Amino acid sequence: MGLPFKEDMDFKKHNQHAEIAAAGELQDFITEYESLDAQVADMRRDQKDLLTVAKSKGWNTKALRRLLSERKRDAGELQEEQETVQMYRKLLL
Repeated sequence: MGLPFKEDMDFKKHNQHAEIAAAGELQDFITEYESLDAQVADMRRDQKDLLTVAKSKGWNTKALRRLLSERKRDAGELQEEQETVQMYRKLLL
């Protein structure tokens, strides 16, 4: 077994400062993440409210959701999928 390390106050102070800095950095990260999470939740509520308004005006919300989903996708990929679905429909008829 090796000899025990001697007590070094400067080393202990350095480690304490490093731990305090790491704890502060971690707290900042958690706080920022939770803030963004709350903003996302607020936006999702706003989206839901908007779809409720659209539904009250007679719009088909299922179709709206599909349209919104399609608009997010790559046009070429979407076109290819639509052509494949059309081909499958023809095969089933």
